[in-house]
Amino acid sequence: MGFDLYGVNPKIKKGTAKPKAIDWRTTTDEEKQEYFEAVEKFEETNKGVYFRNNVWWWRPLANFIFEETKCVEENEKDNWHFNDGHLVNEETANMIAQQLKYLIKSGRVDEYCVYHSKKVKEAKKHNKKLEVLFNDLKKIVIKKTGIKDIAPRDYPKEEKEMWDNIYSQRQPVENYPFSKKNVEEFIEFAENSGGFRIS
Repeated sequence: MGFDLYGVNPKIKKGTAKPKAIDWRTTTDEEKQEYFEAVEKFEETNKGVYFRNNVWWWRPLANFIFEETKCVEENEKDNWHFNDGHLVNEETANMIAQQLKYLIKSGRVDEYCVYHSKKVKEAKKHNKKLEVLFNDLKKIVIKKTGIKDIAPRDYPKEEKEMWDNIYSQRQPVENYPFSKKNVEEFIEFAENSGGFRIS
């Protein structure tokens, strides 16, 4: 799963144009490849057209924007975590970009990178300990059921409850990276987008 952000009224550099749509039923694989490359080149040249993060990268970035820029209304925060086409108007997009630039200049983004990296490291260490518990539990289940490749959903009731309890202790932040580079790329998109939709 990923989050695709599309500029509503992106700034387009003179002499560039979005490649014409192709007929997917009749074009050859080679023509499709040429089209993809042309679209990628157009988006790379015109930064406000498109921005994408997979779910792992997007959630920390969105949360950082909420917490640090104060540009997103409380009642809109959930919309940033769904692919439902939520509209962020041009004024808000520009305010977010300006606040993020300030947070980079002030050193806050670097501080947050260190903080987040530490949280990820701690979560990995914690989750590694849970893996030992998962493995020990699986050995018990295999011995009890005689099924070597049994999935947790098929564990006997008591062991399934134990598995659920261990799983509930996992720290998911392990899987969610955060970087200054991603913030910088988002700034470039936001300030050139003319507002954007989150899909």
